[in-house]
Amino acid sequence: MTDKESVRRRLVGGGVVSIGMLALLLVVVGAPATVPEAIPFAWFGVGGLALLVAGRRERVSLGGTSVGWPRVAGVGLAVLALGSSVLGFAYLLVAPDAWSLLRAALALLVGLLLSFGALECLLGGVGLDEETFAVE
Repeated sequence: MTDKESVRRRLVGGGVVSIGMLALLLVVVGAPATVPEAIPFAWFGVGGLALLVAGRRERVSLGGTSVGWPRVAGVGLAVLALGSSVLGFAYLLVAPDAWSLLRAALALLVGLLLSFGALECLLGGVGLDEETFAVE
């Protein structure tokens, strides 16, 4: 298996996990009633769908242009990173106890790791070989 196949397989896995978390959130919490309640649903849905598409399709047509899978993956990872960071900062703002502080640190760490992945996909070959992000 090449590095490109490995990265794309992991993107599919990340997309499936994100969409699975969206489904679990819908089952546990129910459908959102207001726009602020819908933000976490949109965060998981858009990010997970972008990762799933990036892992399965070489190119995606958007309007009159074609976008390669690394850009789609970068956007999906960036959406998930932004959502995780917002959640982490929200926990910091309302952190009355050590448990909330631990959840904030975990959410911010996940956001940082997702940001590194998004930058790698968007810049194409900073830490991994450039051939990994080649689009045919």
